[in-house]
Amino acid sequence: MAKSFKQIHVRLDDATIDQVKKLAKKSGISEAEATRKLIKKGLALEWSDENTDHLAKLIRDQLEIVMKPHVERICSLASKSGHMSATAAFLNMQSLLDIVPVERRKDIRPMYDSARKKAVEYMRTPTNEWNEKEDNR
Repeated sequence: MAKSFKQIHVRLDDATIDQVKKLAKKSGISEAEATRKLIKKGLALEWSDENTDHLAKLIRDQLEIVMKPHVERICSLASKSGHMSATAAFLNMQSLLDIVPVERRKDIRPMYDSARKKAVEYMRTPTNEWNEKEDNR
């Protein structure tokens, strides 16, 4: 089915006409076709500029739909890991209390506080820096 075109008259400066002629020659199309393509591209760019916020919201919404289950799974695993770490820490303390006779026991809070500070330092320090610190001790 052939396209029907309506004719409009447009005045262009010499530089723009030269650019259209060069584009037409380079693309192997008529100057009229090159002009139509440039107008369509310009209108498409104008539409996208006017709808950037809408498009960004659509993309964010779609990303949230796709990512949400994965983020929730990672959070769940992190929570489980935290529970297991806390369980292990308190199990270690209880084991020490059960093994050491009452008369030889010391307050374990200073040991706990020291270990906690080292753990925080460990979590904040990049692995390669931590390894260097350990080598220098």
